[in-house]
Amino acid sequence: MIQLSKRDFSIAVVALSLLLAWVTSVSARTEVPFFEAEVKSGALEPVEHRLPENPMVVPLFEGQELGRYGGTLNSLIGNPSDVKLLFVYGYARLLGYTPSLKLVPDILANYEVEENRIFTFTLRKNHRWSDGAPFTTEDFRYWWEDVANNPKLSPTGPPVAMLVDGKPPTVTILNELRVRYEWDQPNPDFLRHLASAAPLLIYRPSHYLKPFHEKYVDMSKMSKIQKIKFKSWASKHNRLDNLYKFDNPELPTLQPWRNITAAPATRFVGVRNPYFHRVDLEGRQLPYIDRVVLSVSEPKLISAKLLQVMSICRYVLSSYRMQPF
Repeated sequence: MIQLSKRDFSIAVVALSLLLAWVTSVSARTEVPFFEAEVKSGALEPVEHRLPENPMVVPLFEGQELGRYGGTLNSLIGNPSDVKLLFVYGYARLLGYTPSLKLVPDILANYEVEENRIFTFTLRKNHRWSDGAPFTTEDFRYWWEDVANNPKLSPTGPPVAMLVDGKPPTVTILNELRVRYEWDQPNPDFLRHLASAAPLLIYRPSHYLKPFHEKYVDMSKMSKIQKIKFKSWASKHNRLDNLYKFDNPELPTLQPWRNITAAPATRFVGVRNPYFHRVDLEGRQLPYIDRVVLSVSEPKLISAKLLQVMSICRYVLSSYRMQPF
């Protein structure tokens, strides 16, 4: 029988209490009001099952405070192609910049750098795309082997940012959650490219795109007409594969909002991603805002409309100041 001193027993009790508190907080996360009806009907899993096992906890920076759920953010864009601003504003990157310009893991759970030429990335366990499919290193392998190095999809080869002295890296899938990129010489700009507003995207939703790739389609089961149509598979694959352009509502995303409006349109709606990987300090799944609406307007009218809104805001604020409390 193990004998514990009074001090050790006290430490064990405190540790157990903290563990139970942590387990309780994880298993009883607050459900996002936007999804309550879907969760109640069984159409969507509860939030504790939608989040990664180790979600990214977003700290509060100077001047910030915890937010409240709900609402729609309305904005104007000058061209339908500006729907990509949903991707830009969402700023979910493999790793991203803090306000002090420090690089920290975001989509990644962590990363390791050796000699500025060997980069090992670890993904978050149980992280999923916006449609609920697992996000794993298979999505990195698919992009590298089947997209970036496929002459029909990428005639000029991998992006320049993936080359050092004209040479590509050796990409090794270590397991379902770990992938390594190794160059012969240092690649000091690699992480910066991954964190930019228009980032180097080295992964793809393979489960969605494989049915449109010749490597994964059994043409022996196709009719003659289907075979003729499939000859242009590469152009269709590239048309559907627009993670940054954000103009394909069917393409799964890792961003906080997913576009649900197909082009052509004059109004694009982004709704919250039920599997987004970030939480606030209270463990509530982010984002706070439910919808982002981008309305297309004549570029020369955007300034005039903005001034009109500012005038209304000033009037409302001044009216509140004049009201007695």
